Amino acid sequence: MLISTRSRYGLRALAEMVRHGADKPVSLAGLAASEEVSTRYLEQIFSKLRARGIVKGRRGPGGGYTLTRPPSEIRLFDVICALESGMFTPSCIDDLPGMPPRSKAAAPCGRIRDCVTRSLWLAMRDSCAGLLMRNTLEDLVRGSIRKA
Repeated sequence: MLISTRSRYGLRALAEMVRHGADKPVSLAGLAASEEVSTRYLEQIFSKLRARGIVKGRRGPGGGYTLTRPPSEIRLFDVICALESGMFTPSCIDDLPGMPPRSKAAAPCGRIRDCVTRSLWLAMRDSCAGLLMRNTLEDLVRGSIRKA
């Protein structure tokens, strides 16, 4: 499992929005400055978050981005799935509901029935997905990530 800078920066920016006040519009330029990330990169990240209904934007004076729901209702799983493709990379692992579909180029392995490592990949997928599903943006900001 590989978590890209998109997810790391995206989670940091969303956490900053929560600390700022989840219902107050925040500019990408302000988020970029506070999180030391390029505005252009945050634009790409927020485009994906907006497409998945996690944030919404408003133009003009007093505009910026806000969360579409309270932070207690936004699961970390939803954020990561909005920003990552192929989070669980082995082609023998089925995607979980809510995850973006796997690339068509990833053909299934012919050793699925005989693979000694497949159960490990499934356990890792389920463990990571469970952790992300159990926790929300609010949990992240409060530092109260629930493990198992």
